Amino acid sequence: MNKIPSPAEYFEAVSKDAAEKEEAAQQLFNGLAGGRLLTFVALVVSLGLWSNQNQPLWGILGLIAGAVFVVLMGRQQRAKRRRNFLRNLQTVNTDELARLDFRFLRPETGDQFTDPLHPYATDLDVFGKHSLYRLLNRSRTDEGSRRLAQWLTRPAPLDEILMRQEAVEEFKQAADWRQGWEATALLHEHASQQVGALRTWAGEVMSEPLQKSLNWRWWPIVTVILGVLAVTGILSGWFFLLSILWQGFILKRYNAGIQDLTHRTTDLGLTLVAYADLLELANDAPYQSRWWQLRQKLTAQAPTAIRSAGQWFARLDYRLHPIFIALVGIPFLWDLHCLAALEKWKKEHGEELAAWLDALADIEAMNSLAGFAFANPAYPLPKVDWEENIRIEAVELGHPLIPADARVSNDFSLIGTGHTMLVTGSNMSGKSTFLRTVGINLVLAQTGTVVCANSLACAPVQVFSSMRTQDSLVENTSSFYAELKRLRQLLELSATPDLALPVFYLLDEILKGTNSADRHRGAEALIRQLHPLPASGMVSTHDLELGEWGATQPYVQNFHFRSDVQDGKLTFDYRLHEGICQSFNASELMRMMGIAVE
Repeated sequence: MNKIPSPAEYFEAVSKDAAEKEEAAQQLFNGLAGGRLLTFVALVVSLGLWSNQNQPLWGILGLIAGAVFVVLMGRQQRAKRRRNFLRNLQTVNTDELARLDFRFLRPETGDQFTDPLHPYATDLDVFGKHSLYRLLNRSRTDEGSRRLAQWLTRPAPLDEILMRQEAVEEFKQAADWRQGWEATALLHEHASQQVGALRTWAGEVMSEPLQKSLNWRWWPIVTVILGVLAVTGILSGWFFLLSILWQGFILKRYNAGIQDLTHRTTDLGLTLVAYADLLELANDAPYQSRWWQLRQKLTAQAPTAIRSAGQWFARLDYRLHPIFIALVGIPFLWDLHCLAALEKWKKEHGEELAAWLDALADIEAMNSLAGFAFANPAYPLPKVDWEENIRIEAVELGHPLIPADARVSNDFSLIGTGHTMLVTGSNMSGKSTFLRTVGINLVLAQTGTVVCANSLACAPVQVFSSMRTQDSLVENTSSFYAELKRLRQLLELSATPDLALPVFYLLDEILKGTNSADRHRGAEALIRQLHPLPASGMVSTHDLELGEWGATQPYVQNFHFRSDVQDGKLTFDYRLHEGICQSFNASELMRMMGIAVE
């Protein structure tokens, strides 16, 4: 049997093959460029000799040279596209190889999607320089990147999760197609441009008087006739000049609206052409999953229609060139022809546009989920089932943003609501990382992709975290007050009537900004207040008394991470143990830093 290549082997092989093919494509491109030059010279010489000697043979040879030049120009453009596609494949695989080592070459961090009030995104590193978004993101359009951000920040309904899992398995097997999608998108420098203005335009309605006035776009025919009559002396030239002035008046009536449209949609035509190319790929994709079929039905007619809109928007951009305006724009009322075509397109396809853009965004996001699964073949799909209560059962659960050779995985189980797991431990022992490990894998599970574990079974939950509360000079709030506001947000969320999902909370170093007595009383009160609500979670703390109190409560479980001092050095096993932590290292750490602690 043939050995299945590892992700790294696959990426290296595709990159090497693309580099070899790119060299051949470059040679073809150079050869066609030389051929174009020769045929151009032949065209010029033939036309020159035909002009001087008036021999029909030279004219025929000139026509042949011109035809060959056009054919070679088309072939050269195709060779250039092929060469650039192969270069893009190398870019994609170089990025994938770096990503395996947690080096992120792409500049997109997703920071623009950060919301300080989001239940978990900031604490769980969903966005940022070293984030889940950068680990997953294979999108190449603005629509796709926004959709991926939405999927990572909004738990999907169970049926959608299950359909995405089926699609991830299918997409994962088609690595060539997925990479071809990325390489095709990279052929278009405007593929990543925002298209929000297009959505807005599609919902706008032109007033009926202006729509009727668009019929004046055919007036240039009258102008041409008057011009011919003026040249032949049949009519005075004043009629021709008056007709030109009338065209100027017509353009002025539409000028403000056209300027507003072009200001919002500059280069949008090129973006839509890129989208059309991608949706053509989608129509030829080899997928059969339910998730895919729902989207493919929507996009069957999309490529032709979107390409048409893109071409008309691109033609409207011609008005930005003064020479074109003088020679074509004003004489032929070019803007009105473009505007009329776009209005016609809007009437025919405006209502379908949102669904097409949504389908493209979904495909981009799915490529990201499947690409992540392909790059991590040991990661399984979680078993997600509906339950009214919380259920999380994980074996060897690890953090996906920690390299495998440095990652320590742990088992974890929490079933039911009204439970709190207290996690005590010394500094740097792994408490915060473990809380994030559980949270980020639940985010992955509810996004519909694979998780960093040997196995994970869970029910849908609303993840909520309070781990990185900071003071704010702008709002004049301390870090302690910021944490209190965050905890209030948790209580309000958990007490929401008819809550769609139970809340799974992650609270790190709870109430660390106050004295030990108030911290202990406040933590006890919060845990008691959360107990009757549809919520369960984990609370990390250095407060041993809180752990001792928890040992007396039936709904509180104690776990800990430990550290040891050997030969003056701290060691950690990063393993989750039952019970209250009995070893702390703060004094040893202070001594190591030169503080004379007795």
